[in-house]
Amino acid sequence: MVGGFGNFFVPLLIGAGKQSNIIFICKYIKNSFIFKVTNINYICVNNDLNLNNNNNLDNKLNNNEIIDPNSDFNSYLAGLFEGDGHITIFRGNNQSKNNLTRIRKIVIGITFHIKDLPLCEHLKYKLQEGWIRIKDKENACVLLFHTDKGLITFVNVVNKYIRSPKIYKFNLVIDYLNSKYFLNIIKYKEDCSDINSNNWLGGFIDADGGFYIRYSETTKFRIACCLTLEQRMIEPISNLSYEPLFLKISKFLNAKLEISKHNDNKSYFMIRASNRNNLKIILHYFNYYKMYSSKHLDYLNWANAAKYLLDKEAYTLVNKKHIYYLKNTMNNKRIFFNWDHLSNL
Repeated sequence: MVGGFGNFFVPLLIGAGKQSNIIFICKYIKNSFIFKVTNINYICVNNDLNLNNNNNLDNKLNNNEIIDPNSDFNSYLAGLFEGDGHITIFRGNNQSKNNLTRIRKIVIGITFHIKDLPLCEHLKYKLQEGWIRIKDKENACVLLFHTDKGLITFVNVVNKYIRSPKIYKFNLVIDYLNSKYFLNIIKYKEDCSDINSNNWLGGFIDADGGFYIRYSETTKFRIACCLTLEQRMIEPISNLSYEPLFLKISKFLNAKLEISKHNDNKSYFMIRASNRNNLKIILHYFNYYKMYSSKHLDYLNWANAAKYLLDKEAYTLVNKKHIYYLKNTMNNKRIFFNWDHLSNL
């Protein structure tokens, strides 16, 4: 049965015309199971991956070693966490003035859209730690690290790759773990290496970015490709600004840094990259690095259209039809999800 499905998710529509009811069959999850979240049914078939052997995980944690020596994975996970991750610190009611001894529990979480549950499961399996919470009302799932062993695992993987103001709270976690277990995990300053030196931006775009194709048939026909990246302006706990980071990203992409306002009347830093120079830089970056959520599939559509634009072939009759198809099979209109790329993570 497994071989008949091939190396991808196979979506089966339930009921005529109901695109919201989709069955996905995936080989990139360790255990076979079936469950339903919101209107999506997932069947995951058993197929062990060639992942790192973590049988000696306890020894690695005791020695403060990084689980995966591949900096591309480590930096990707850091970018993913800094885009849609959070750290919650629960403090007890004891009278100690020492903030560390008052900490009762710490939880680190990364939130995903529910359609990216396969990536969430894959990260849990690869790290051999974590717990997944399904949030039906929000159409989301959250990968949570709530045990001290899980916290040590996560910290050792992403440590030294943090670039944003989240490093303040991240280093509080290190202080807590070092104090509780007499460890010597190093606290680093923000990673100031070049943006194109690792896969951090791939993870950050996976969390907070979006790829869009404009296909306008109104007053003046126009085709355009745009990457948008958005994040709040101030980290609330440390009161540190995201401006230095976003200035660095905008400089790398050769794009203007803007400020946008949402319906909640809050302001956000935003980068919108759509000119020819922007497209060349983005395509070049993702020739070396990757995203791993379903956004990777949207990027493939986007990249096809962007190449037409760069080659000045977007407005031929055949290519216009192809770009129209690409636009209408990505983002919220996507119903087919091929997860082969997870085998490379």
